Amino acid sequence: MANTSSDTGFLLHSRPFRDTSLIADFFLRDHGRVSVLFKGVRASGKQGAKARMLQPFSPLLVRFQGRNELRTGLQVEPAQNGFGLTGSQLYSGLYLNELLVRLLYKEEPSIALYDYYWQALVNLQCGALEPTLRIFEHQLLAELGYELDLHLDSSGEPIHSQRLYLYQPDQGFGAIAVRPRHGDFSVRCFSGAELLAIQRNEYEDNDVLKAAKRLSRLALQPHLGDKPLRSRELFTQLRQS
Repeated sequence: MANTSSDTGFLLHSRPFRDTSLIADFFLRDHGRVSVLFKGVRASGKQGAKARMLQPFSPLLVRFQGRNELRTGLQVEPAQNGFGLTGSQLYSGLYLNELLVRLLYKEEPSIALYDYYWQALVNLQCGALEPTLRIFEHQLLAELGYELDLHLDSSGEPIHSQRLYLYQPDQGFGAIAVRPRHGDFSVRCFSGAELLAIQRNEYEDNDVLKAAKRLSRLALQPHLGDKPLRSRELFTQLRQS
């Protein structure tokens, strides 16, 4: 069939379309983020079996056709066993999916990012939640062209463990003499020791983990915009329950 493609990947998000159809956003190894329309899959019977396969965190083989931004799905089947994420693991995975939906351009493949995502799911399944999220956020930013340079400050000098730095999204880390006590400046202040530990992905220290989370939010915010992350809200609700 003309313009037919097959690829393996993961469902990021799906939404109903008309009475019985469904639009699925996939992160595919060789195609990147692709939206695929599956017709009639929310009906009962054989077609409905496709919808039951469309679950996140399960590697899928997807066959689709078309050249438009919305492709037409022809077939979907399991490619491998899925990742059994539950509780906080599940919400962490949904957060990664939402980042990919919000930040990836369509039809721009990145095999490196696909491999990072796969490894993140492996690590989430093993229970290493916070370090896994921080590492993937930085890998995602780098693949998008916004890599955090944690080696040099904004003047080109090496980050020094004993100094303080103020983060500016468009400039990097500027050295400062005194730690701000309140407000936006306080949120954007990091010690050199924290930055160097984050650069090495060393998250044994809880203060470093907190600093890494704060830095990720600051770095991602200009690209995410003002719309809240639904997965972050769900995660907060889970922790409060």
